[in-house]
Amino acid sequence: MKNKKLLVGIFSLVIILLAIGFGVYSFKTKKDNINYKNTITVGTSGTYYPFTFMNGDKLEGFEIDVWKAIGKELNYKVDFKTASFSGLFGMLDSGKVDTLANQITVTEERTLKYDFTQPTTYSGAQIVVKKGNNSITNLSDLKGKSVGVDLGSNYEQIIKSQDKNNNIKVVTYQNTDAAFNQLLLGRIDAVVIDRISAVSAIKEKNLDLQLAGQPIDKIENAYPFTKNNKELMEKVNSAITKLKENGTLKNISEKWLGTNVTNPNSATSISNNIQETSKKSTFDFMYSLSLIPLLFKALNITLSLSILGMLLGLIVGIILTIIRLYKIPVIKQLSEIYISFFRGTPLLVQLFLLYFGLPQVFPFLKGMDAYTASLIGLGLNASAYIAEILRSSISAIEKGQMEACLSLGMTYWQGLKRVVLPQAFRISIPPLGNIFVDTVKGSSLAFTLGVVDILATAQMSAASNYKFFESYIIVAIMYWIVISIFNFLQRKLENKLSTY
Repeated sequence: MKNKKLLVGIFSLVIILLAIGFGVYSFKTKKDNINYKNTITVGTSGTYYPFTFMNGDKLEGFEIDVWKAIGKELNYKVDFKTASFSGLFGMLDSGKVDTLANQITVTEERTLKYDFTQPTTYSGAQIVVKKGNNSITNLSDLKGKSVGVDLGSNYEQIIKSQDKNNNIKVVTYQNTDAAFNQLLLGRIDAVVIDRISAVSAIKEKNLDLQLAGQPIDKIENAYPFTKNNKELMEKVNSAITKLKENGTLKNISEKWLGTNVTNPNSATSISNNIQETSKKSTFDFMYSLSLIPLLFKALNITLSLSILGMLLGLIVGIILTIIRLYKIPVIKQLSEIYISFFRGTPLLVQLFLLYFGLPQVFPFLKGMDAYTASLIGLGLNASAYIAEILRSSISAIEKGQMEACLSLGMTYWQGLKRVVLPQAFRISIPPLGNIFVDTVKGSSLAFTLGVVDILATAQMSAASNYKFFESYIIVAIMYWIVISIFNFLQRKLENKLSTY
């Protein structure tokens, strides 16, 4: 009786968590899927201050305002999709977004694959060093030193094109904030980044950094479109021309950047002088508290992804186990290849293949949203491990028990269901619990596809003020609490099932 009450309680808790997760996700989906006559979807990272960043739960910045102005000019609804910078071009290539707004630099290689609008900002590739380090003023001073750049940006290419002998060690980071943080900690010697962004970040976030000399190269930033989307690109291009002519683009630039960077002379017009302000290095407890409501909203996404992913993994894992137990020809061999693949490749690679790769081969998958792709990816990854856990748990039961069942007139399936599986289930609970914990942690990778979970929310919030410790410590505590609650329920279940 007590066992039944415990199982009912756990099942009820799961249903409540799923209802909350589905409620939030359904509301978001309904809100985003209103039928507008014209809609353009724009991909952005939300972590590149002051161009695109989160202010509370609101996306703001130069790029955001420009696209709102473009949407108004074209009478289009602009739908923003956030994802880590490393996933943005994958979203564009797979048709998940129409274009990218993240200060994308026009390069010769990129123009071969994409059509670009006219530039909206003109800047330069700037070396940034720690304040007081006057030994570095140009690229030649970086020989034998480590330089940080953004993953997927063109700054690595700029450095290597001028460093013919490969004397400079280039280190890539997920975003500019991570690179600046490593520079502040003294783990690298410099960062090469967009001059405009460098000046704004150092000034507004009060970073202990400085610009080193003049830009090492001129860069132009624009909006990329795939080659088969030329008509929309031309419409956007016309809107940008009008925004330049009526002064809207200039006003947006001055609002966010303090100067007009929309003309070709911007790279040299931005001053190196950055006014110093008083610094605060103490822990901002109130900021951490203010993040909690935002993180609780995103926690529903994390929980629904984890629980549904685990349920999907259990279903597929049980099917795979049955196939292997009954040794069904051909299908058994295919199931073993499946298990080997999902256990032998990183979860992030599987998510990228599912969301970015497969839609290019199978066009009908282009309609799959990031949440669904993340859910399927987490479930399939978990299923491979679950299949192995169930197989080993069943193998741990003495063969004599099945022989006894058969001697009593039971069928193989009856013996499996009534005698072997209940014992195997008890044995498998601890490792299955570990799989669920891994699934909860793995859900943080969903941001690379554009799903905003608790870690992504904290990351985007920290990008606007560099309060990384305050942001990440709250996220760590929330993960810890969720896992601790699950571990408590797991121990209770183990204890009840251990009572014969």
